[in-house]
Amino acid sequence: MSIIENVEEIGRMISNYHLLELKSFAYELEKSLILKHGHSKRLVKLITFIALFFTSTTSVTLVSATTANDVSASSVTKKRTAVAKLAKKQVGKGYVYGATGPYSFDCSGLVQYVYKKAGDKTLPRTTYSQVAQGKKVSLKKLKKGDLLFWGSSVAPYHVGIYVGDNQFVHAATPSQGVLKQSLSAYFYPSAAKRILD
Repeated sequence: MSIIENVEEIGRMISNYHLLELKSFAYELEKSLILKHGHSKRLVKLITFIALFFTSTTSVTLVSATTANDVSASSVTKKRTAVAKLAKKQVGKGYVYGATGPYSFDCSGLVQYVYKKAGDKTLPRTTYSQVAQGKKVSLKKLKKGDLLFWGSSVAPYHVGIYVGDNQFVHAATPSQGVLKQSLSAYFYPSAAKRILD
């Protein structure tokens, strides 16, 4: 059996082992190669080292990639939560056409303000432009921070922020100001966009 064939065979054998178990596995592997194939101790140590090196490198790379994905997903979840939390803090403030906060808002001004402060995202100023951002999502699969639009899905007249538990926050009207409301059949959005993904 050639060195390359040995390394490939060892790599396959090792791939199921946890990194902490590799040391004792290497010892058993050396004994096996000496007894089975009659290789010298030096050659066996070289083959074992090469196989362990490549397997360990692959394992560490896989662990790092998984960890990076988990961290990224966690970061997005935290931003969504922060967006929902800041949106809820604006409830009770006044509605003023053209206002972008922090003391009063119109609907798109509220969205722009909250996303800039809590989501670290700069969104366009108008509802019409905001609907072109992010990706379209089903109204049945909403996540915190998703934008809800009323009217045409390409030229909406109103926008709010979904904050979880079937509720949204929006700058409603001059007489109502910023409200937190439940989604209902009487005032149901026509589209939703996910900005943080």
